[in-house]
Amino acid sequence: MVNILTVFITGTAGSGKSTLTSALADYLESQDNYVGILNLDPAAEYLPYTPDIDIRDYVSAKGIMRKYKLGPNASLIAAVDLIITKVDELRQQISELDPTYLIVDTPGQLEMFAFRDTGPLIVNRLNMDKSMVIFVIDSVHARTMLGLASSLLLSLSVQLRIQKTQVNVLNKADLLTEEEIEEIENMIEEPDYLETRGDSELVTRIGGIIRSIGMIPKPIPVSAVKGQGLDRIHAIMEQVLTGGDKPS
Repeated sequence: MVNILTVFITGTAGSGKSTLTSALADYLESQDNYVGILNLDPAAEYLPYTPDIDIRDYVSAKGIMRKYKLGPNASLIAAVDLIITKVDELRQQISELDPTYLIVDTPGQLEMFAFRDTGPLIVNRLNMDKSMVIFVIDSVHARTMLGLASSLLLSLSVQLRIQKTQVNVLNKADLLTEEEIEEIENMIEEPDYLETRGDSELVTRIGGIIRSIGMIPKPIPVSAVKGQGLDRIHAIMEQVLTGGDKPS
């Protein structure tokens, strides 16, 4: 599936991954693109979009809970692990759909997907040649140095695990003032900001780790609810996935 431009949407629970998936799909379609959505969350009870391909057609966390008398966490782990057994079916559906863009909404619990062997394995087995990751940072958590530092560490961890080109977005930016957004950008753009101005020893040490790793691109402020910043995400997607060319 060489020509399908694929974006995996990741981030912490409650950061707005599914809402961003829906908004981004709508925006891309408004630009005359054929868009497909793959839901990879086997525990989703409500989605703000209608998925073209849905893992729940094959694996259901709720069904596993009932069948095997498992708790919610154990059933979710089992369901995510079982996704790997359905990759061939997913690939077949993707091939039949043959969209220009495929947006993959990953499980709500980040650790279940990114930090277990199954998640990176699923990404590799789907074998989407032109693919990237969008990591969604919740603006509510990014307001403080500690919250931003921990979000950046999670972002770096996901990039290390999944091994794809990754773009960070700051979702719910409509809840921030311009001054707060500028402060967040300054904390990221200045390599020694967290290390020298951290409000605790932990933040200072985290800042040192982030600085030693290298420059982290500032996240794109977006509001999935209000549709703000989606054009910037689209521009970066084209740059990463097609070298700046319009997809054919």
